[in-house]
Amino acid sequence: MANFTKTLLRHSATWSETETTNKEIVGFPEHIVFNWEQGFDVLHFINRYMDYRGWQAEQTFQKIESAIKTRLPFSARTHKDVQQWLDTTFKK
Repeated sequence: MANFTKTLLRHSATWSETETTNKEIVGFPEHIVFNWEQGFDVLHFINRYMDYRGWQAEQTFQKIESAIKTRLPFSARTHKDVQQWLDTTFKK
């Protein structure tokens, strides 16, 4: 299981939400809005996504974060939307 920490995040984020809320999310639900500005939301989403893809490299973690922070379309609102966009962006 990917267990990267916030020290690897390169982009700025707010940390006003509690970590526990984001750790409890399983998979990529369609009913939960993804907040790319919240640090724990981004951190735990990327860890889940890396598990889903079987990736483990720190450099890959940072590439995903950078893509989310700089290229994520506004139409990608939910965790499922972001997962599908990343699947298209980072093809195997």
